[in-house]
Amino acid sequence: MCGTMEEGRPSPWTVMDLTTAERALLTGVRQWFRAGTAGAMASMRIGLNVAGVPNTALLPLFALLGTFAVAGARKPEIRCPACSRISADEAALLDSLAAVQSGDAEVAAQLFDRWLPPVALCMAVDAMGELGNILDGARIFLPRRRAARLVPLPAGAALAAE
Repeated sequence: MCGTMEEGRPSPWTVMDLTTAERALLTGVRQWFRAGTAGAMASMRIGLNVAGVPNTALLPLFALLGTFAVAGARKPEIRCPACSRISADEAALLDSLAAVQSGDAEVAAQLFDRWLPPVALCMAVDAMGELGNILDGARIFLPRRRAARLVPLPAGAALAAE
């Protein structure tokens, strides 16, 4: 059982809801946050290769993840590799990469702004752009997965519905 199952804000998705490439990227991110670049490189390479992601994606992915090692960076909630649930922060990471792929780097920058100081933010957006180009070249397109917003109903509307 995953020790991070109940931490933080969950997203509406599970790992099984993701595409093969999203699962490989998320697993790689989770491995990197647990073991660092040297400890996760071999398993990340294997997982990305299985998903059809070229080895050239590793360098910008490591550059992107490395931005979280700078002073002043707030760490996103990254769950353990075995966790079946996806945290809201993990969903935001995947959505930011999908935003870059769809030509919306500004949305990606806004998502990463919650964690990174300005210089690291610039580096992260550049690394995401390079990673997005590599995925595009491999014909791997990540879907946008914005979390659904829950809109509270007026107090009287809930009673009227019953």
